[in-house]
Amino acid sequence: MRTNKIFILLLLAMISLTACSDDDDAGGNYPFTVTRSELTFTNNGGSTRFSVRSEGTPVITCTESWVKVEPYSTGNHIYNYTVTTDAYVPDAANQAGYDDRMATINVECTDGTSAISVVQTPEYGLFVTSEREISVGVDGGEVSIETRANGEYTVTADADWLTVNGTTTRAMLTDYATSITVDATPSQNTRSAKVSFTLGDITESVTITQAPAQFPADMDRTAMDIAKAMYPGWNLGNTLEAANGEWLYTNNGGLTAETAWQSTYTTQQVIDFVKAQGFRSVRIPCNWMNGHIIDADGCTIDPEWMNRVNEIVDYCIADGLYVVLNDHYDGGWLQNSFDNIDDETIAANSEKLKKVWTQIAGHFKDYNEYLVFAGLNEPAVSSQAQTDALLKYEQAFIDAVRATGGNNAKRVLIVQGPNTNIGNTYDWFDVTRLNDTAEDLLMVEVHYYDPSLFTGVWDNGTQYYFWGEGNLVSESPYSVPVDDYSYTEDYMLTQFQKMKAKFFDNGYPVLLGEFGANWRSIGDNQDKHDASVRLYHKLAVKYAIDNGMVPMVWDINVSNQNGTAGIMTIINRADCSLFGTPAMEGINEGLALGQWPQ
Repeated sequence: MRTNKIFILLLLAMISLTACSDDDDAGGNYPFTVTRSELTFTNNGGSTRFSVRSEGTPVITCTESWVKVEPYSTGNHIYNYTVTTDAYVPDAANQAGYDDRMATINVECTDGTSAISVVQTPEYGLFVTSEREISVGVDGGEVSIETRANGEYTVTADADWLTVNGTTTRAMLTDYATSITVDATPSQNTRSAKVSFTLGDITESVTITQAPAQFPADMDRTAMDIAKAMYPGWNLGNTLEAANGEWLYTNNGGLTAETAWQSTYTTQQVIDFVKAQGFRSVRIPCNWMNGHIIDADGCTIDPEWMNRVNEIVDYCIADGLYVVLNDHYDGGWLQNSFDNIDDETIAANSEKLKKVWTQIAGHFKDYNEYLVFAGLNEPAVSSQAQTDALLKYEQAFIDAVRATGGNNAKRVLIVQGPNTNIGNTYDWFDVTRLNDTAEDLLMVEVHYYDPSLFTGVWDNGTQYYFWGEGNLVSESPYSVPVDDYSYTEDYMLTQFQKMKAKFFDNGYPVLLGEFGANWRSIGDNQDKHDASVRLYHKLAVKYAIDNGMVPMVWDINVSNQNGTAGIMTIINRADCSLFGTPAMEGINEGLALGQWPQ
């Protein structure tokens, strides 16, 4: 018995030596250590572990019930614990539960104490706390959109007339105010855009609507008044008229058609550069039926396409440029129809034309006199009988526009001569046969690319690189024949004088809607070719102005001279730079010399 008692006493003594105590040598063998000082959990909750090294068993407590600490194993003075947190469920209706939540795990032992901080991040929260619909006046200005968020978010605007100011970084659910700069509007229509706030998978948006500009219209200005203010003009070529033959009566062109034939999306900066070159008007060739129709029977124009055209019109008007908006080739549904000019065909096509122009004119009816409509482009007419049919279509165009009311009752309208050929227009086209409810508001349109073997537009065969007095290279087979009057400067002058005599002198100014000459890379005698292109543009502009015609140069935005084939490009829209220098120099020289007739 005594032996057993002694054994028990020794055993108790040994236990006491390993227990937590305040003895001087306590902890000397097993210094108090806690392996974690911080624990972080996502909003989904989860588990992790920490360990304590101690002379004796720690006491673990936690300040929050959403944190649970359980022992999972014990070793040689090593105590291991599992920490589990509940999921963190927010209350979106009350914008609660989006701040970090925190707890403290306390570890206590007689040989030491420690605290472990626990942080649980919430799910992303993003709220717009101000109005979701904001109205802005025509002059624009600053607007503030108030939000609450608990993370770094992005702010984007889907229109270039809105500028987002400022950024944010991650924080607790915090109030923010994002400043948006709204540009003054050039548009005579109400315009809207969205500002979007994106945080993780969350996107919230605010719509900003701007009132239309009320340009002081002077709809009492005549076609003569406006024509005198429009020159020189420039064509946004190969852009909104781009299409293929399979798109007719479909919406297969869509918004991407704008870059189908050239590579640059039209921006305000492009039009600003056009204005900076001295141009005073822009002609916008445009397809409607060919690639932008959402209902073939109703000839219903895709509203997205209409709005895109509207944007470009606004770019021009914002710069004080006149705009000629037409119905271009449009798949040839009308312009190639003149082989059949029976009454039934003309009636059916006239109804389609009216449907198209009723929509266009109705959309733009509040625009002032800076917007001009042109009914067609180059109607493929080759006889007097076909010209008579053309006049019926021109009448349908006029009637449709005038019927929409608003400023369209007094808008300048442009009618096209047969094939826009000067000779045929002079011989066959009698503009006085057209009836207009408005007075002195019609213009006649022709184009000029003669001689086409020099300008390089359509004809195959020998190409002429040299044109005009002083530029011919006698030993070259590529000089325009000196004995052919139709290839001379005098021929150009005579053709333009015909337009003055028949139309301008009788109250109808003329739009020279297209002209130009390809600029080529020819090697030898390049200086003579450059001089030829310069002279051609100079005289076309001078002679046009002298004879009451508004010259509008053709430009397709392909900045490559393309060898001897050449190209008809003046402005490189991609970087807003001048490409066709000889042509632009010629235009400026002709502009300086031209005198509008009194």
